[in-house]
This record gives sequence, C-alpha cells and structure tokens, in this order.
Amino acid sequence: MNLRHLQFFVVLAEELNFTRAARRLHVAQPALSQQIRALEERLGAALIDRSSRPMRLTEAGTYFFAEARQILSQYEQASGAARDIGQGVRGWLGIGFTRSAMYSVLPPALKRFSAAHPGIELKLYEMLTEEHAPALREQRIHVGIGRQAQPVDGCTTRVLLQEKLMAAVPADHALASARRLRIQDLADAPFVFYPKYPNAQFPRLVEGLCRDAGFTPKVVHQAYEIQTAIALVAAGLGVTLVGESVARHGRADVVYLSLAGSSASALTTLTATYRTGDPSPALRDFLAVLLP
Repeated sequence: MNLRHLQFFVVLAEELNFTRAARRLHVAQPALSQQIRALEERLGAALIDRSSRPMRLTEAGTYFFAEARQILSQYEQASGAARDIGQGVRGWLGIGFTRSAMYSVLPPALKRFSAAHPGIELKLYEMLTEEHAPALREQRIHVGIGRQAQPVDGCTTRVLLQEKLMAAVPADHALASARRLRIQDLADAPFVFYPKYPNAQFPRLVEGLCRDAGFTPKVVHQAYEIQTAIALVAAGLGVTLVGESVARHGRADVVYLSLAGSSASALTTLTATYRTGDPSPALRDFLAVLLP
C-alpha cells in the first residue's frame, strides 16, 4: 500500500463515481478500478459497494475513508514542514520533559526561547526520565529534561538544577505542625512512590535515604506522575518526598516539611541530556537559554 492508493480511494469516495474520479486524477478509468481492487485485496475488505446505484461505500469503506483522509492530511503537513525546514524557512525542536521540570527551569526557558525564535516549531513530550534515552536515540527529541537521569551513550548531560528534598504530608498529619523533621520520623508512615516504572531512579534515591536512616519504607501506593502522588498524599493515603521547586507550587491540603539531620543534604538533580555533536541550530539556541 502506498500514498497513491490512498489518494485514489479518497477521490473515488468523494465522487462516488469512477468516471468523475478518474477525470480528477487524470488517469484512465480502468487503471483507477485496478488500483482500488488492489487496495481492497491488500486490506482484505470491500470498500465500495459496486452493486448499488448510485455507488456507495461499505461500512469498512466509510471507516477507511475517514482514516485515509487524516493520513493524507498529516502527510501534507509533514511534507510542507520538512520542505520549509530543508529550505531554512523554519525549524523544529523536540523536548522530552519530566513533569517536575515544569515547576522550575522549563517554563521560563520556553518563554524566552519562543519569544526569540518564533519560527521554530516546539514539540513538547511529557515523558518519564527513563524514556528520554530511547527517544534521543530514535531522534524523536533533541533534548530530554529529567530528574536523576542516568548516562546515555553518545549523549551529553548537563546539570540544570540541584535542590533539597522535602517531605510532603497530609495537612492533618501528626507531623504537619513541625517546621522540619528527620526522615526517620517517617519510619512508620505509609509511603507513596513515583514514578511507577521499573528502572525509575527517583524511588531508588528515596529508598536509599530511608535505608541510610535505618528503615525500609512501607510503600502502599505507586503513582505514574508526581501530581497523582501528591493527590494521594492529600487524601491521607501516605507521605512522599519532592523537590523544593515542587513544594513551592504545592496545594493547600498538603504540608511540605524540610528535612533535618543527614537527610537535609540529600539533593535531587534536574538535568538536560542531548546528543553530543547534534548540529541542530534550534537545539544550540535552546541550550544557550536553558543552561546556567
């Protein structure tokens, strides 16, 4: 199957007449009929009810008509964008980011970059930090902004922000009135961990801090996103740890407490990872805005 098959079918579906469709396509009617037959054989479904007068689409044809038009429209948009990029008329920048980046460095960087480069199309993908590596290798993104990022072959990683961890507890928690607490004070508390992903590094950081304090956290819930974890804390289902930037944008029904003792020096790190030697001018200009 190719675009020509889709184009032929879409025109026929719009005209519902082989003669008019062939005229629009500037092909002979037998050639059009042959192409449609070949498409139906490839799909294993009849798209045109040839026995009806006037001609009509089958149920499968009606579905395929809508999908084919969307595919052709996306192709036209993509080919136009590629042409403009190739001619230097426009550019694009793919950014993968963990949600917590939106609490600190990313929004002001996006604002400055967009103002200075209105011709650059931004493609923003919210994803787990652990998903950045394959996205970079497959060139779906130019840069990944993540937390506790691990080294990626062929890529450079730069630190954007290091911040202290804080404990997030429900507003009615027994420790909520304290100014600060030691992490061992949470030894008996149920924990909410995030993100729920096999190789996620942030839960390992929290586990390590608890282990150093002499206990294993009792994990009762795991969330895919930080906002879900905080919402579970607000519901009284557990406690969690977050970075200071997240705490500054916290919700009223959650209390954020500084950590005392050895855990007070625990840091969570936000980084930018990008392909080493990537020639993209858009990436170069974005890094100039993003990096400290």
